[in-house]
Amino acid sequence: MSDQPAPDPKPNLTPWAIWIPIIVAVLGIVVFYNYLLAMKQQAASEEKDRPAILGRLEDDLTLTERTGKTVHLNDLRGKIILASWVYTRCPRGCAGVIAKLKKLQEEYRGNPNIHFVSFTLDPDDTPEMMAQFASGIDVKETDPWWFVQGDKEEVRSYLTQFLKFRPVQDLPEKDRLSPDDKYIHDLRVALVDHQGHLRGTLYDLMNADPQFAEHFDEQLRKDLNFILKEKQKDNEQAP
Repeated sequence: MSDQPAPDPKPNLTPWAIWIPIIVAVLGIVVFYNYLLAMKQQAASEEKDRPAILGRLEDDLTLTERTGKTVHLNDLRGKIILASWVYTRCPRGCAGVIAKLKKLQEEYRGNPNIHFVSFTLDPDDTPEMMAQFASGIDVKETDPWWFVQGDKEEVRSYLTQFLKFRPVQDLPEKDRLSPDDKYIHDLRVALVDHQGHLRGTLYDLMNADPQFAEHFDEQLRKDLNFILKEKQKDNEQAP
């Protein structure tokens, strides 16, 4: 019989064999924690940038487009709407608002999710006059941009109630700059999302202070891009 001792059934463990799994586990916890923290910060940032909901377009509105065709505002449900309040012979700022919207239209040309709607507040504006106005800024009939008229009281009530525009003020003749200078009206732009919610703020693109005007220009694009992403997410989550 051999006098050699029996082999130890327990292998000798080095310190590294003990600490490596612990280090890996700790690193995994740290990575996971940082991931959760990053996701939380991203969610907080998105919430901060999310354009506020100011209201909702609850009712439909029947309108006549510059082509003479009858259209309904509900026809645009699912679209993101950029709404403006203008009239064709306005001497005070309508041309400036339309020029800025025209630039925006060119930037987003080809995006099927965006539609522009310019409401006339002047009951004397005919479809032919609106067509000439649109043609003057090279907005074609096939472009996603309506120039519309409707019943004077209905349109004014709708735009102040649902789009939050300031009421129109009829200008006394003694205060007019010209015979066509008939109204003081809101020159801001309203942004409506694909679910019919009025979003963000009303964008004062024609603010007298150039810095404020530039701010609203940038904010409109920022909010529009955010809502476009919202719509994409909603489409992806739809059954």
